[in-house]
Amino acid sequence: GAGARRGDRGSRGTSWATEAMFSRRGGSYEAAADSGSLEELTRKLSGDLRKHIRKLDHHPPLSRGWLALIDSLLHISNIALMEHRLPREDDTATLWEGEELTVRFLLEEGKLNLCLRLMHEYKRKRRELDADAQVATRSAMEVDMEVSALNARMLVFEQSLTVLLKCAFEHAEPLQTVDMPELLEHCAEVLECASARPADTLELLRTQESAVPLYVLSVLKRLEVLDERRVCELFKACALVPRVLHFAAVHGEKLGAEGTEAIGQVLLLVLESEDYKTHKAHYLPPALQAPPALPTTGIVGAPTDAKANLVLLKALVLRSAEPDVKRKFAPLVREAEAIERLARLKADSL
Repeated sequence: GAGARRGDRGSRGTSWATEAMFSRRGGSYEAAADSGSLEELTRKLSGDLRKHIRKLDHHPPLSRGWLALIDSLLHISNIALMEHRLPREDDTATLWEGEELTVRFLLEEGKLNLCLRLMHEYKRKRRELDADAQVATRSAMEVDMEVSALNARMLVFEQSLTVLLKCAFEHAEPLQTVDMPELLEHCAEVLECASARPADTLELLRTQESAVPLYVLSVLKRLEVLDERRVCELFKACALVPRVLHFAAVHGEKLGAEGTEAIGQVLLLVLESEDYKTHKAHYLPPALQAPPALPTTGIVGAPTDAKANLVLLKALVLRSAEPDVKRKFAPLVREAEAIERLARLKADSL
């Protein structure tokens, strides 16, 4: 039955998690193997991972309780990343059939939405600090830290949780569980605020700015197992497509191949969707305009020309001369070329 299968799957995942943790405990590994207690140590290390996950709790950003979470998050994310890098025998396998024990524990312990909320609240607080240096100074004084030390801890928090959420969102089961309105509004906020920043001030190494396009892509790839109508309504309410395109237009040169390809794939999946064909103007507004206010924050974005930005994205994804790249993005190229033709016709008629 399902319970028995999950037990089998869990044991396979545990063996990998054990190997990952052994990589930093070589002496313990040898002693355990010599004494025949490998299975017992496996259980202990699995229990240690679950203990760290259970310790995760809600605390206001930058509070002492919040700072105390960071070491556990770093530990959990390191294991999640090692598990995630393990070659998969079957790309269609469910989370329970694979070996990513960390993500499974996050779901079993009900911590996935907590992790999303912690990140969402942190990024809002981070923007507040960036806007006012006095807020940063006051926040550091409240926890008896220097501003530089607090900034360093904040970066560890963001990078650790970015990795953990990225590993989680590459599976259907977490996306079926996550608070989708909060996830997509968070993505919209990150994209909007990043687009307002100069490229030289944007940190992309394992931060939300680099991960959010991947989160959006993961959602679109799994629409068939999600509530597609609801997700499409959220995409339109958060103006995610114009915001993704604006982000690519501003920071495309800094994104690198992975980021550019992810955004290109986001647009491909949108263009191929039935909802796009029915509500095209909601996804690609016909003229320069500001996105609508975000549902809970009321944030209104800067005016942007989504169609012009799609033309810019075409140039970004076609920088590679590889024929397979051109074939892969052919629908995006056709849509951009249609926009360019229409713009020329309008210009000629003036």
